[in-house]
Amino acid sequence: MSCRCPGGTGRDGVGRTEEADLVWSTAPLPELARRSTPAPPPEALAAADRLEHRGLVLVYLVLDQPQWTTFDAHYLPGPDQLAARLSEPRNYRDSADDPGGVTVLCAEVPATVGDAVWTSSDADLAARLVEDLARLGLPPVRPAAVRTVRLPRVYPVYRPGFAWDLTALEWWLADHPRLVSFGRQGLFVPDNTHHALAMADAAASAVGPDGTFDHRAWSVSRDHFRTHVVED
Repeated sequence: MSCRCPGGTGRDGVGRTEEADLVWSTAPLPELARRSTPAPPPEALAAADRLEHRGLVLVYLVLDQPQWTTFDAHYLPGPDQLAARLSEPRNYRDSADDPGGVTVLCAEVPATVGDAVWTSSDADLAARLVEDLARLGLPPVRPAAVRTVRLPRVYPVYRPGFAWDLTALEWWLADHPRLVSFGRQGLFVPDNTHHALAMADAAASAVGPDGTFDHRAWSVSRDHFRTHVVED
């Protein structure tokens, strides 16, 4: 992904270039700045380098049993726990498409790209999770299979001073009215899915019948986004 500003040119991950009156981006805002041409001012690039994301390793444990517990999720806030949350997706729904006799647990394991958790093998992560859950007195977990998905950017890291760095990137973005950044990654927020959908709806609603973008309406929506409360 790259963006040529202010010319309204977007380049996707396979090198294709498209001309557009308006470029919509849900890419991580720091990465968008680093890949834009011409490059943002040095102070904006320095701010982008200071903004960080925390990632997740999603560890899927396949169990040869119809259900593990009746709860959809377990929260594990203790610092000695590998996972922050453990969910059983089939408990969120009543679907006849789910295979009988099998359930899957999804463990959300916080990690940073390159750290010891991120680079651990699937087997090691599964073994640690099994030990943690046993220590908590939860029903035994005997994985028949393990799969993992590594997501490098999930939660923004709000270190002291991050707001100044984010403002520096937003000022740069304001100089390019044909570039709209939105979504969790694009606005550097940890919002829920329904918040992200509201952002997309607000961005689409700001486009007039003639294709022009109402920046004032979008600015009002952006102010409203700051009232979002993340719930779990």
